[in-house]
Amino acid sequence: MASKKDMRRPDLIMPYQAPPPPDPETSADISSTMATTLPMAAMFLRNKTLAWASMSFAVQTWLSETPAMKASGKQPAFFSIVFAAVSIVVTADQNPPLFALNKPRNLSPGHQEQKQFMSLDNLKTFDPFADTGGEEDSSAAANIHIRIQQRNGRKTLTTVQGLPKEYDPKRILKVLKKEFATNGNIVQDSELGEVIQFQGDQRSKISDFIIKELGVSKQAIKLHGF
Repeated sequence: MASKKDMRRPDLIMPYQAPPPPDPETSADISSTMATTLPMAAMFLRNKTLAWASMSFAVQTWLSETPAMKASGKQPAFFSIVFAAVSIVVTADQNPPLFALNKPRNLSPGHQEQKQFMSLDNLKTFDPFADTGGEEDSSAAANIHIRIQQRNGRKTLTTVQGLPKEYDPKRILKVLKKEFATNGNIVQDSELGEVIQFQGDQRSKISDFIIKELGVSKQAIKLHGF
């Protein structure tokens, strides 16, 4: 097996050379850095303290500028003073900073936050073409029947039939399902009309809800057992 040749050439190897040290006459110090950074931060934050601090650093940079720095072709230090002056003018505006535009407004000490709850009037159905005389007929409407049923050993069901027509059964079903943490549905019966069904024995809860929330008298509610 032939040995590998060493392809490295000593004449191509370049020795390491350290970079020249920075010239203190032309290198920028921390003052020049702050003079260019603080004005932008002051304008973004609308902070007057940062704006005047940037002006202080800008004046210090301008006074410490040497002829070598001017000859190096960098930005003149006088521009930093102009930039700082612009930041002072911008921060004089009383507008809030950009990141605080979506901040919620502060409430006065005497102001209390008002919470709005769902009105039970939303449970009612509104028919603009209905006869206005129906309000008198609603008082003489049929009773509300709340029954409990059980067939073939299955789980008990509570049915509600005869609700006033001004209330929407679908909305009432949605509210009661959330209130009682139970399942339910609406069945369309040929004789009884729309009947609301709930799982379990919910007779007393439904009766109390209809009396308190819908304003139906207790005499108009009929509870049926087995």
